[in-house]
Amino acid sequence: MHPDIAYELAKLRIAEDLRTAERERMIRRAARTRNSGAIDAVGFRQRVARLFGGSHQSDLDRARPAGAQP
Repeated sequence: MHPDIAYELAKLRIAEDLRTAERERMIRRAARTRNSGAIDAVGFRQRVARLFGGSHQSDLDRARPAGAQP
């Protein structure tokens, strides 16, 4: 194999590795910020209550003592 071809193939492989690393960093960053108060971190009933101005909590949203059944 000609040295120029090997060099170009190495450049392409390095560029691909850099793209993969950046993609993985973005995925990890998105996973960390997902639970930081984003809409996905809020329960469905709470979102509906916020949307329509309700302030009640359902039985499912309340904390229960240890061993309590829903």
